[in-house]
Amino acid sequence: MAPLSGKTPPALRAVLAEWPLVSAPMAETLTGASRAAVQRNLVWMEARGLICEVTGQGRFRMWRTTT
Repeated sequence: MAPLSGKTPPALRAVLAEWPLVSAPMAETLTGASRAAVQRNLVWMEARGLICEVTGQGRFRMWRTTT
């Protein structure tokens, strides 16, 4: 995650380390970041295999860290 700047990536990483499943609204609340920033970082992390989406839905998605 080193290429990412700002406060959202480290805050989001902390949320994912603390919670087994995380939704975008939950991450938004816990990090204090905007929904757009959270979703942008989730997409970046998923594309690099750091997290995976587990619900298989277009809405109400949840992510977890990969093992």
